[in-house]
Amino acid sequence: MKIEDDIKKLEKQMKKDKDYLWNNPEAGLKEFKTSTYIKNRLKEMGYTDINDNIYETGIIATIKGKEERPCILFRSDMDAVIMDSTGRTKHACGHNVHMTILLSLAKLIIDNKDKLKGTVKLLFEPDEEGSGGAYPMIKNGALENPKVDKAFAIHVWSELKEGTVGIKEGTIMASTDPFEIIITGKGGHAALPEKCVDTIYIANVIGKEVKEMANIAAKNDEKIILGITAIHSGETNNVIPNKAYLKGIFRTFNNSLREKVREELKKKIKEIARNLGGNAELNFTGNYPATVNSKEEAQEVRKIALGVADNIDEDYQTMSSEDFSYFLEKVPGAMILIGCQGEEYYPQHSENFNCGINPSLLGTQIFYDLVKKYLL
Repeated sequence: MKIEDDIKKLEKQMKKDKDYLWNNPEAGLKEFKTSTYIKNRLKEMGYTDINDNIYETGIIATIKGKEERPCILFRSDMDAVIMDSTGRTKHACGHNVHMTILLSLAKLIIDNKDKLKGTVKLLFEPDEEGSGGAYPMIKNGALENPKVDKAFAIHVWSELKEGTVGIKEGTIMASTDPFEIIITGKGGHAALPEKCVDTIYIANVIGKEVKEMANIAAKNDEKIILGITAIHSGETNNVIPNKAYLKGIFRTFNNSLREKVREELKKKIKEIARNLGGNAELNFTGNYPATVNSKEEAQEVRKIALGVADNIDEDYQTMSSEDFSYFLEKVPGAMILIGCQGEEYYPQHSENFNCGINPSLLGTQIFYDLVKKYLL
């Protein structure tokens, strides 16, 4: 990696920020200590335009140069992963690193404020792991006053080796559509199944048919994930239950295909239940569209990465999802993946996930080079 001296000088503070945030993880919309820490750090640097009333615990710090435009937005998520049913949280997806990178960028920008030609917005988003903070922040004006021209985000990524930058034109991360199905039938004695409408049987048929849909909905060169991931029904051996509850997930790289499959899924599930004498209602419980990098901005990141990273992967895609996709639906920009896989591999959201300091250095360098490209 080729890291500038100005960034290397921030390494000690990076470690402090990264460690504090690692040791104080907070769930989505409860990032109170996190939000206070970020605001205090920004104020220490000299930032005065700090909007902490944009959405829940979210923050936007704005700094203007000689002109209002262009306006470039850099985004970090804030929340930690909820690891189990007790509500225990951990930064098992690297969001503490993302905040560290954005705070380091904030320092570099304010130190060069007199050279700044346009505007920078530093956006800290809550609840990315939950219902998502991107959409409500956009709805509340995050891309306005001044109007944002380009948007960039970084995600440290355990599937890529440390020192590697993943930057792909077009779709880099999949959509996600979690769903729930409520099946209603007619319960009764297990000795009299002919008098009942068996909700568990309907659930089994739905599970099989949904899996078949995944095989036929997409073209050969496309990939979708569609399936049932949870089923809850019944309490005992000799009672057919009135209801069954299913949960599932649908993911795709193709936003057009996404809309088609969503509608087909609703119709198919209703039809199966009706044909077997019952009823089924499907509800999507959250959704992010696929994350699609714009061509020009992805190419610019690639040029920058060629000069600073050890390796570049221009083809990598992941079926994981990100609500930064909402920003990229509104303005051109790119999601940039920074490899964090060390000698031992631990995937995102695992108990042993961790991230060294090098991804913070590399991420800060790439963000700062984008500022220099567009604004200095």
